[in-house]
Amino acid sequence: MFGTDGIRGIPYKSPLTSYEIKKIGFSISQIIKNKELNIESVFIARDTRKSCDFIVKNLKIGLNKGNIGIIDLGVLPTAAISIFIEKYKYHFGIMVTASHNAHKYNGIKIFNYHGEKISDKDQKKIETFYKSLGIEKYNSNNKMNVTYKNAQYEYINLILEKFKNNINSKLKIGIDLANGASHKITKLILDKVNVDASIISNSPNGKNINLKSGVENTLKLKQLVKRKKLDLGVAIDGDADRVVFLDFRGDIIKGDQIMQFFAKKILKRNLPLVTTIMTNNKIEDNLKSKKIRIIQTDVGDRNVYFEMLKNGSNFGGENSGHYIFKDFLKTSDANFTMLKLLSLVKSRIDINKISNIKLNPSCLKSFEIKRKKPIEKIEFIRKYKKKFHNKYKDYYLNIRYSGTESKIRILIQGPSMKIIKNEIKLFGMLLVQNKL
Repeated sequence: MFGTDGIRGIPYKSPLTSYEIKKIGFSISQIIKNKELNIESVFIARDTRKSCDFIVKNLKIGLNKGNIGIIDLGVLPTAAISIFIEKYKYHFGIMVTASHNAHKYNGIKIFNYHGEKISDKDQKKIETFYKSLGIEKYNSNNKMNVTYKNAQYEYINLILEKFKNNINSKLKIGIDLANGASHKITKLILDKVNVDASIISNSPNGKNINLKSGVENTLKLKQLVKRKKLDLGVAIDGDADRVVFLDFRGDIIKGDQIMQFFAKKILKRNLPLVTTIMTNNKIEDNLKSKKIRIIQTDVGDRNVYFEMLKNGSNFGGENSGHYIFKDFLKTSDANFTMLKLLSLVKSRIDINKISNIKLNPSCLKSFEIKRKKPIEKIEFIRKYKKKFHNKYKDYYLNIRYSGTESKIRILIQGPSMKIIKNEIKLFGMLLVQNKL
């Protein structure tokens, strides 16, 4: 049921049919009750997908059956759930979103009463209870549910409260809001800190979230940056937890470069940088002079956060655009990350220095697949990996399924981009031949 970041699928189809969503809501209520914390309600927020109302409606019915009400925060970034839980205590939280995915997808992210994304253990409990359910009858109890009308403005104030740095930025910036959860909020935040920005993709219609926009589609933002001769581009995804930066040329600044920059500026003495197995292996060499060690974990900002907790680190992230500043937030937030960068860079030259950080040649490629068999049991992939490792001693190879889509991803890092591209092309041909 659960992938890298919650439950995800196509609304009206399994696992997001009306009945299944009610079951999910009821299962969440039982996990909450098992905590014995006297929790009576959960915070719920959503992005701008048309299907969000359908999912919220059915989650509400399922939660109500388990005597849990909802506090509906409306359209908000994912991190708002965590922030509201932290402020008001003794609540769980649910974010209805499919993040960077197209509008036809949707999903459910769940937060515990600490404001953290729930653990693997709690995910398993929810799934186990869900599977144990027979044919249940569900009825809504609207007396248990309320709408929180000023949530957007409260989120803005809470973010700025956490953000203590001064911004004296004279940078000219462009922002792509992906027609998503932060389509109003980012502009209001920037107005409060006196930063002027050119903004695009801020008119959601229920179907255009992430459409030719956002972190996975930066062409429009690149054109804006070049046309207006801006210093910095900022692309935010559908639920505003990921952010991608562009330099004055409109070229993407790699997430690993951003991560290294923040690590040098923010990490406290003798604490590690926590990142994932997808991180460029050159970062470790680059940070040796600062005596910063690297700890890698599985893909997913949730995994990064729990590894940070385990190792006492105050900063970590993923090169996909998740950055976690643990002294302030328990999950990633695009608006906070943007403010943090704007407080640390003063000129186009500073941004250029980040984009010039040396990394090893690297390429990540995703391929559509029909089914997900355990990778370790797929013979042609096993043979490919063995042959690759025997042939290329100085290269890094990672093959994994997407946790949110029907895709397989291959990452190769090493001295020669030509070799990397040839190997990825070969892998793609093997996928076709073996009809995965």
